[in-house]
Parts: sequence; structure tokens; C-alpha cells
Amino acid sequence: MATEELMPRVRFFEPVPFEHEGERYVNLRDPFHYTPEGLSVSLPAFMLITYMDGSRTIEDICAAFKEEYGGTAPVEAVRGLVRDLDNNRLLDNKNFTLQKQQVCAAFSAEPVRGAALAGGGYPDDSDAVHAALDCFIPPHGESGPPPFAIVAPHIDLRAGGPVFGAAFARLKNSAGQTFVILGIGHALEGDFFACIDKDFETPLGVSPVDREFLAGLEKDFGEPLYRQMYAHKHEHSVEFQVLFLQKLLPGGHRIVPILFSFPEVIEELTHPVYNRQRVDRFTAALEKQIDRLGDKVCVIAGIDMSHVGKRFGHAEGVTDEQLKEIEREDRAAVAFVAAGDKPGFVKYMKEVNPRNHVCGYPALYTLMGLLDGRTGELIEYGQSVEGDHDAVVGFAAMSFQR
Repeated sequence: MATEELMPRVRFFEPVPFEHEGERYVNLRDPFHYTPEGLSVSLPAFMLITYMDGSRTIEDICAAFKEEYGGTAPVEAVRGLVRDLDNNRLLDNKNFTLQKQQVCAAFSAEPVRGAALAGGGYPDDSDAVHAALDCFIPPHGESGPPPFAIVAPHIDLRAGGPVFGAAFARLKNSAGQTFVILGIGHALEGDFFACIDKDFETPLGVSPVDREFLAGLEKDFGEPLYRQMYAHKHEHSVEFQVLFLQKLLPGGHRIVPILFSFPEVIEELTHPVYNRQRVDRFTAALEKQIDRLGDKVCVIAGIDMSHVGKRFGHAEGVTDEQLKEIEREDRAAVAFVAAGDKPGFVKYMKEVNPRNHVCGYPALYTLMGLLDGRTGELIEYGQSVEGDHDAVVGFAAMSFQR
């Protein structure tokens, strides 16, 4: 066994508990998709894995398990567990680093960003996609001038379809040619943003990226844009927006897909990568390119609001009263956004986000840096309640006029 595995360190994974034939297991799911399949282990094995932080030998892990749980874990059995983790590239070691490099290089070589959700989040047949989206988009577009920006959900279409449709109905008369899509990088690591210069392909066709816009953004930001490009490969928060654009504006648009991920305390951080100065500099560079295009550009923020319940790290599900309170807090948050009150929004998010987990925060924060005094309106709000009130996700449709 390699020296670095004598004190094994597991990398980040999502533990998904399940039962099989009356026994409890945990599936170790890789949210970054560097490994195609997760590894399922028994509950005692999972408890052993929690000690693998790089500071303990295998013998130390066995001793800690015995001390805390009173159970015996044979050294050879734990060695076998470490080998299984390594074979599935779930250890933070040289084998995983090589796997990650190979996966990222393979994606970089792909000519387009292929549809990740087709056949899962929506049909993989163009006729079926058209039929599904027809159910969500109102038959008549909204009157009035085309918006500067919209906010749409990024939740599964089956849950948020009508709210998606309410947002995109505002674009039926859009004069926009370039659509800057502010998505959420659910598996983004290493930086607060991720750009991509690949065209997006879905069953409805191919949406080309605006390479001139991206070149200007990179020049004005002063740093390379594509170091975290792999974060786009499996991300749904942009793909759903592209699907609706292709439905409404077939062949008549370009896209600038950008993923964001940073906490509500970003303004307080002094981290060399995650800090307000870099975010503001990126936003300023983005605003410069948007201003250059004038009314030929439109911004789309693909975001969801609160995530509360068992699936999101909470011990319990949600009651009917909690659903009402979560809706009240989500509506209060978007009211700050609609009013263009960025300081108020940030202050409010610091208060509620530790418990509500509004994953759309970084895209909304960035959007507010682009509004330049513009105000908006909440068009529609919705919630998706999972299981028997096990969890809830909130989402909204908004519009901001020029």
C-alpha cells in the first residue's frame, strides 16, 4: 500500500443512506462526477471512513472506532476498505489526482458541451421536449418592453416548469442576441466562478457561446476564465435556461454561461481566491461587456431559493407552518433584489441563509451588481415539497426592465 494511504484521507463526497434487506448502508456519491459510480458501504464501514482524515494510521482508526462504538474492526478489513475507496478514487491521493486530470482533459477536448440532463431531467427527443415546454410557456407573450434581466428557477422542470414558463414568457418579444446566464456551480471547486467557451447542445439544437464577449470579459478581468470549465459538464442550472432559449429563440441567440459559488459572507473574507475584491472586479468586467452590447444583451439568473429539510442536512423535515415561514423569508429576500437594495439583501442573507440554504445567493449577488439602479418585480413564487414533508425547495420568477 502506498505511503500516503497508510494515513488515508477521504475526499469530499455526498453520503446517501439507504436500506437493503433490513440492513443500513451508505452510498458515497461523487458530486463532481470524477468517478462514474458511487461506492456503497455498510453503516459500520461508513463510521470507520469518518476517521480517515489523513491524521490517523489504519491502526489508529481501528482504535478510535473501538473507543467510540465498542466494536472491533480488524486491521486487514480496514485495509480492504481503504483499497476499495482507492479503487473508486474516493481517497485524496495521487491516484485521484491523475483521474481528475484525465477526466478534465477529456472534457476540454470535447467539441461541444453535450446535454447532461436529456433523458433524465427532460426528454431526449426533440418533439417530446417541445411538447413538455409548451405546457409551461403561456401561449401569449407579455406586453411591454423586453427586460434587461429575468430570474428563473433551476429546479427540475417537473417541479418548477410553470415558474420557468412565467419567467421566460417575458422574453418572447426580446431583442436580445446575447444572453448572459448566471448559474450556480453546485459542484464548482477552486474558484468562485467558472466560464466555458463550448457551445451548448440539447435535443433542440446548439446554442453558440459569444466568444467575442468572453474574450472581452477575460481581458477586462485580467485573469484566465476557463480553469474551472469542467464544473459545467454535469451542471443543470445553465442547461435548463438554454433549453427554454432554444424553444423561444431557435437559431437567434448566443449565450455566455457562467457558474458562481461563494458564501453569503464573501464580503468579509480575506481568502486569496474568495474575496469581495475579486468578485467586484469580475462583476465590473462583466458589466463593461454588457454595456457594450446595450439592448442586444439580456441577463438570466438561474437560481433556486431556500433548501430546507432532511436532504439538505437538517435533522427533521418541514411542517406546514415552516413552509409558510420559508415562503415569507424567500419573498422577503427577493423583495430586496427587486428593490435593488444590495446591502439590505446581503444583511438579510447573513441572517437567514445559515438555516435556509439559498443556493442562488451568489448569482443574485452578482446580478445585483449589474442592475445599476434598475428595479424589478416578482412574477411568481413556488415550492417543491418532497416526500412526506421531508424537504422543500423554493424558487421564483422575476423580471427587471431596462
